[in-house]
Amino acid sequence: MNGLASKPLALRTPHRGPVTALTALRVDGRAVLVSGSSDGGVRRWDAVTGEPLDDPLDGTGWVWALTTAPADDGRALVVGGFQDGRLARWDAASGKRLDGEARTGWVRSLAVVGDVVFTGSDEGDVRRWDLTTGSSAGDPLPGRPFSVWSLATVVLSDGRTLLVGGFADGALWRWDVATGLPVGEPVTVHTGPVRALAVVGSVLYSASDDGTVRRWDVETGQPVGDPLTATVLSLLSVTLPDGRSVLVGGSRDGSVLRWDGDTALPLAGHRGPVRSLAAVEADDGRVLVFSGSDDGEVRRWDAATGEAVGVPLTGHTAYVTGLVTTGLPDGRTLLVSGGDTTVRRWDPVTGLPFGDAMAGHTTQVRSVAALGPVDGRTLVVSGDEGCLVHRWDAETGQRVGEPLVGHVGMVTCLDVFTLSSGRVLIASGSWDGAVRFWDALTGQPVGDPLTGAGPRPRSLVTVRLRDGRTLLAVMTSDYRVLRWDVETGEPVGEPITGEDGVDGPVASIVLDDGRAVLAFAEKHSRLRLWDAETGQPISGLMLGHRENYSVFSLHAARLDGGRQVFVSMGKGGVVLVWDARTGERVEELAVGDDSTSKMTAFGAPDGRLVVATSADADLALSVLRVNR
Repeated sequence: MNGLASKPLALRTPHRGPVTALTALRVDGRAVLVSGSSDGGVRRWDAVTGEPLDDPLDGTGWVWALTTAPADDGRALVVGGFQDGRLARWDAASGKRLDGEARTGWVRSLAVVGDVVFTGSDEGDVRRWDLTTGSSAGDPLPGRPFSVWSLATVVLSDGRTLLVGGFADGALWRWDVATGLPVGEPVTVHTGPVRALAVVGSVLYSASDDGTVRRWDVETGQPVGDPLTATVLSLLSVTLPDGRSVLVGGSRDGSVLRWDGDTALPLAGHRGPVRSLAAVEADDGRVLVFSGSDDGEVRRWDAATGEAVGVPLTGHTAYVTGLVTTGLPDGRTLLVSGGDTTVRRWDPVTGLPFGDAMAGHTTQVRSVAALGPVDGRTLVVSGDEGCLVHRWDAETGQRVGEPLVGHVGMVTCLDVFTLSSGRVLIASGSWDGAVRFWDALTGQPVGDPLTGAGPRPRSLVTVRLRDGRTLLAVMTSDYRVLRWDVETGEPVGEPITGEDGVDGPVASIVLDDGRAVLAFAEKHSRLRLWDAETGQPISGLMLGHRENYSVFSLHAARLDGGRQVFVSMGKGGVVLVWDARTGERVEELAVGDDSTSKMTAFGAPDGRLVVATSADADLALSVLRVNR
């Protein structure tokens, strides 16, 4: 799924780390994409539909390079190079691992000529292997004491094939494939590691960490023209349906660049460095380019037009002002978004809308919340600028009862919760300065409004204390967090202000030992954990977000192994994951950019963290594995 209307539907790979290698081919008439990750997984996908073809191939360790080649018996093979020095082979059609596994240094790069696979390693060696048997195919080529980051092959006008290597010290070196001997001396022009090589026509392109992409005549080895300016980690030569060839590059800043001559067309891209690229012809004749990134996603593009392939997750016509996830009675998870005058539901697995928009508001929706399932039904509530609160059946999308009327200012925050007695209540905070309670099933007001919530309640949350009481915590526009006993309406303790005021949303969690914990950001994006009952801090300042901006979103989640965490998002789309017991930062995830303003997160049944974000009117989903 994507975050901006110009971006594609991303393949939601189940990789638990950056997508470090891609290759693509046609097998038995089907376009197949193969991806590799730092989690050791090698996976096959239908390149047109984006659907996985099977379970992961049996790889372990960091996959750093992938390529495809035909075997002597006509089968198409996938070859993978791993960080631990293994060279593995699979049948591309069946996914079956082939016997025989070569060993060398960290395999940084691969190239295939005929029935020989060349590997470049951290040891500075370029070695040759028989594609069919996996055994050595001759002595190593003369090397250098620097990592071989990239390999490419070029065919000269006299019929010779040269192998070109890019080294960590910025050098390029050529070898004659037939003899294994060097052609000339190493050429050191780049001042950083040569990350990628590609051949377009008679020109070799080399991309380096020095921020340039240089061009070389494949016959003479001499520079061609001025260098292109771009910090590129991956390069790919793509032949278009009309016969033209273009160069595609994956950038460190997450963009995908497409050069036609000296002109680079940037394609709206990823939320992390793009380390891998692949291309394949689709059934309709289009050439699809795939880009894999540290954000764990694979995106698809039309090579000829540069346009995204796939349907963006769109629907709202104005800013998304609220995001929340909830469970359905059948065990599925639902993503709910509020924006314009509608509330919309999405399947976070497929990225597709779940039913029609829930329409009924006549003014901008400002807040959403959900609880479920309760008595076989999941309830969604939404508040708007017209001072109303609406209730919806999450599964059917039908409105439940009449709007809740009582506020005289826009409804800025909501929560739905269950008391120890089993009664389900709605708490709504408004710019009229009041927090009101409603019976979630009947819609009737419960008790008197709490009117001491400061000028404007900005965020509120409820949490169950050890003694069974339900505590309401409200962050107000005068930079305080106030607490009340929900059932008595009495204040609990003194306002919490932190060191210099609270400026951000509040979230809560009940730890496995029964402690109720609040989390919120103080000014300058510094978070801290607090004991909900005593109001005392239980962690130091939690730093990591940009100091001159607020924390936009904060949620609690449970991860793999039962670990409880808080998940926060600040300026720049950076999501930080914190241990809910200690406040220790356990992960940093780049899932957006400066336009990303809303986030929600939940722990999926398989233990991964699902993060949903919004930028303007559009949504994005990332499925991530928290590694620590």
